[in-house]
Amino acid sequence: MVWLSTVDAYVRGRTRLWSAAGLWAGVLLIGFDVYAAVVTYIPEYRVRNDFRLIYGAALTGLHDGYGHLYDLASQKASVDGLGSGFYWSPFLNPPPLAWLATPLTVLPFDVAVWVWTLLLFGALILTWYLVAPGDTRLTRLAHLALWLGVFPTAFGLLVGQPVALVAVAVAACWWLSERNRPVWAGIALAAIAVKPQVAILVPLCLLVSGHTRTFVAWLAATGVLAVLAFSMLGPDGLARYRDALALASQWEPTRRYAMSGLIGLGPQLYVLQAVMVAITVAAAWRIRKTGRGLPIAVGILGSLLFTPYVGFQDFAMLFVAGWLLLRSQASDWQLGILFTGYILLELALVLPPVLVLITEMSLLLSILSPLNHPPRVAEEGVSA
Repeated sequence: MVWLSTVDAYVRGRTRLWSAAGLWAGVLLIGFDVYAAVVTYIPEYRVRNDFRLIYGAALTGLHDGYGHLYDLASQKASVDGLGSGFYWSPFLNPPPLAWLATPLTVLPFDVAVWVWTLLLFGALILTWYLVAPGDTRLTRLAHLALWLGVFPTAFGLLVGQPVALVAVAVAACWWLSERNRPVWAGIALAAIAVKPQVAILVPLCLLVSGHTRTFVAWLAATGVLAVLAFSMLGPDGLARYRDALALASQWEPTRRYAMSGLIGLGPQLYVLQAVMVAITVAAAWRIRKTGRGLPIAVGILGSLLFTPYVGFQDFAMLFVAGWLLLRSQASDWQLGILFTGYILLELALVLPPVLVLITEMSLLLSILSPLNHPPRVAEEGVSA
């Protein structure tokens, strides 16, 4: 008994040490992010924040009709109307993101952009609260500091990107599932519609791993959103949306951190996407009946490897996948990949993008690998 107590004390002491180190590292990174914001972003915050495109799209839908939501001339006119100095680029997100921003159009843009920033910050905090692992306050605070400190997360907040809304939707799906609310979990997951490409395979992974009710609820809620969007856009609006996406596929910034940036567009990309889906589905099947965390983590990894559009800020989703993996008893190998991946994410702007892609693939393959033996029921309340 004395020996067991000594081992337990050693483990607790090591956990406290790592948590304290993580907390200080996160605080230092937050300090760097604040410095970068003050020097680079805050002086031009209103004109560089991507919310200008979302706000402009909402104005376009209100003033010109949703059939013109993806009319590039109408979009540009709406953004130009916000004042001088605004740089325009096409709004490419699905209609639900414009719907979400529509109530904010009653506010002047200079006020609405700060409300939007607070909404995103709240989403980041709620994501941490729902998903971050840890049995002590110190450990959870370390996760919070590292979450807010890693530059993709901070960058997404600084430029007003909606990836935080996708992160909180996925987090809410997991949290509700763990409390035996599979239908509400599926409805919450439907909120990924604001930026679906960074979590598009999560519902499929839940279905393959046996969580049918959550998948069906997601499908029904998403179907309602799709019907509303199609009816409001009309045939011409849909055609304009396809044209806008085709235009975006040619941009280097939207492909730099995706597989399409590595191998290019064309048939080779379609083949690779099919392989990515097959690997993701195989991993989800292997971990069936192990709870919800691992299938959702697999879905995030597979989505980022599958989609041809990945922004630097979208890597924040990898943090959510990492938290869920930690909750599902990550192996030492996986812990090493997560540690390496965090460093790569912080330095991704100055390192070759292929390093992050290799890390994503390594983590996905580690879940599929027979060398790892996932627990049969890692989380309580597993049900179809």
